[in-house]
Amino acid sequence: MFDPESYSPPWGTAVELAQGSEAACLKAAPGLPHEVLPEEASAEWISVDGELKEAALWFGALAEDPRRRATVLHERPGLREREGEIAQLEADPDAGPAPVAGARRFLYDPDPAVVRSHLVAEAAARVDGALLDERIAYFTADRSEVSPLWRVLEIDAVMPFSLKKLRAALRERGVGTVTVKKRGSAVDTERLRRDLRPSGPEAATVVLTRVGDRPWALVCREVE
Repeated sequence: MFDPESYSPPWGTAVELAQGSEAACLKAAPGLPHEVLPEEASAEWISVDGELKEAALWFGALAEDPRRRATVLHERPGLREREGEIAQLEADPDAGPAPVAGARRFLYDPDPAVVRSHLVAEAAARVDGALLDERIAYFTADRSEVSPLWRVLEIDAVMPFSLKKLRAALRERGVGTVTVKKRGSAVDTERLRRDLRPSGPEAATVVLTRVGDRPWALVCREVE
């Protein structure tokens, strides 16, 4: 259900009950629209092992400032050696929009909880980063900082998207194992993997995105 008023009970009824309590929490789907969040509640988006799970709204004595928070949990053994880790990112009321700049040395792919809580600007500020495009949740920085809040990729090549050029870049680097990530791209990733016909001993991550109205491709390797 995409309309919160179609919930049972309807969202408005649940909020009224929570507002009338000394302390309450509403657990909701993570896609809950920001425009239906009550001002007096603090909202938290929670992901586990990179998968966005839920939104939690805290009322009364349980509400905290700042009003938005992303919580990232890792439970899967062996997941980047982060089992049991908990990381949080909170809204900064003084933060403005993130700057926009061209690709630097590292590309950051924020966790879905960070993206859904609209905290990408705060995440970028932690590493003095900038967005590649103001509408896309990738940011780039000159330094690498490993955190459960994001994945870091070292950029090896940046180019306007072209199958021919991308295939040549991978062949030049001896890449036979390709992981494809995308945001803001309409490319069919499964078809792209087949069309690239990678061959070689190396591995790379190809990131497809958009800068302005143009599709771009970045050839990267993950930072451990």
